[in-house]
Parts: sequence; structure tokens; C-alpha cells
Amino acid sequence: MPTAQTAIIPDHCRAAIWIEADIQDYDKIADACKQSLDVLASWQQRFTDKALGLSIGFGKRAWEVLGTHEAAELKDFPGYGRGEIRAPATQHDLLIYIQSYEHDLNFSLALAVLQAFGESISVQQETHGFRRYEDRGLDDFVDGTENPQGDDISAVAIDEHGGSYVLLQRYRHDLNKWQACSLAEQEEAVARCKASNEEFAKADRHPCSHIARTNLREDGVKLEIVRRSLPYGAASGEHGLAFMAYCARLHNIEAQLQHMFGDTEDGLTDLLLTRLSKALSGGYYYAPSVEDLQSLAVK
Repeated sequence: MPTAQTAIIPDHCRAAIWIEADIQDYDKIADACKQSLDVLASWQQRFTDKALGLSIGFGKRAWEVLGTHEAAELKDFPGYGRGEIRAPATQHDLLIYIQSYEHDLNFSLALAVLQAFGESISVQQETHGFRRYEDRGLDDFVDGTENPQGDDISAVAIDEHGGSYVLLQRYRHDLNKWQACSLAEQEEAVARCKASNEEFAKADRHPCSHIARTNLREDGVKLEIVRRSLPYGAASGEHGLAFMAYCARLHNIEAQLQHMFGDTEDGLTDLLLTRLSKALSGGYYYAPSVEDLQSLAVK
């Protein structure tokens, strides 16, 4: 059985780092990935109780050059929505994702991984995420309640090759606008009670609430994804949600985005996008199995 990369399955980590980069020298990427896995293994042996994990993902162009098999659904992030409510495309070649219980451990591993890649990549964006009390986002609602648990994580996230499709977006929050909303308006936007995290009954949900737009079924089957999202940012500057999702099918992720940003027949958009958040970025990647990551070669 192929082995999923180590930052996909573990849940409830306290901190994360996302690094998006463009590849400058494809000939050096395979060796850099092997070095990164070696560094990860040594740090995991040293810090056995920190749930340290790393996943490396590739955009469509990079996977076509380096990949060991076809990732049939992989594509460049196309952007979604229109006007003020849109998800812009900021696609890059490479995604490095590190998570654990400790930010300083993540930071140290990130330094080592970036040293392994050296000038073969050009870093375009680095985001540091942190988990808040009670798993609440900066909007003070519990985040990730719908996440699969236990063995269901692998079933949802990992494909037959041991890999996973990945979405990474940054959402900037306007907390002043959010705090100007009443509690009822905030709960209406999410379709949950803020204090108890109790989900509204289906009949009581606003059709544009976040749950109504993302809790999707096709032919009676729920379109699940595995979220690995955390708040990010500076108290005095930009802050919001670094939204990350893994899935064995890119289709599940894309369907949720289409329903959030109005790219559906009903044209409805998620209330969180008018009352709280603005999407700043978007990229699709494929995180192959450990075995495939160790077998990369320029075609």
C-alpha cells in the first residue's frame, strides 16, 4: 500500500506553515524532495510526541514534468465568482505544508526544507497559521466540525495512488464588519449557534448560509473533504483564514467553491463572503504518496 505524506492524516495540530513557490530548476527538485523527507524523518525521531508532518504538493505544470503517474483531475486554479465576490487564481508550481503542535518546530523544519530546495525554487507566499482555543476561527465559530474522523480521513483524502488533491486559499477577514453584525446575523451566515456549535436544522438554514452552500450531496452521497485550515495573520494587519483541503477527488473541493462563489444555476453566494471574508488567493496541487515523492524524475 502506498504511504500518504505525513501532514495529511494527523488532525488537531496547533500550528502550520504554508509555502508556495515557483520552480526555477526542475532537475534539482527530486533530490530536494528526498532531502526534505530525510530531514523530516530525523526531526520526527527527535520529537516523537509533536505530530510533526510535511506534505509537498505540485501544481499541474510541475506534476506533468515530474510526476510518476497521471493525476487526472489536476488543473490550474481557474478562479471562481465575479465582481466583488470572487476567488482569484494565484496558482504556483509547488506547495510545502508543515504542521505540528509547536510553531518553533515548524519554523525549524521549514528552514531546513528551504535549504534543501535552495535556488531551485522561488518562494512567492509564506503563511503561518495557529490554532485558537476550542478550535475557533477569528470569527469565534468552531471551525472544522464537519471534518471526517478516524479511518474516514484516509477514505476521503487519499486516492488509489496514495496521493491527495489539495486546495490552498487565503481569506482576509474584516472583523470590524463582522462585529457590526448582530449575533443572529452571524449565526444566520454560518447556520450554527456560536456558543454551542449546534447546527441549524435544514429547514431553518438561510439558503446562502455557509453550511447550505457547502454541505453538498450528489446522488445521495455527501461530497466530503478533509480540512486542514487555521487562522493566520497579524493582530495589527491582515488576518483571516488559511483554508486548506485535501481530497481523493478534486471534484468535491471544486463543487464547494462553485456553490460558495455563485458559479451554479441558482447564482447564490455564501453570506460569509459579504459579511466577513474576502478571498485573496487560490491554488490547486497534488500531494503524491511518499513513494512517488521519492521517485520523481524529469520527463
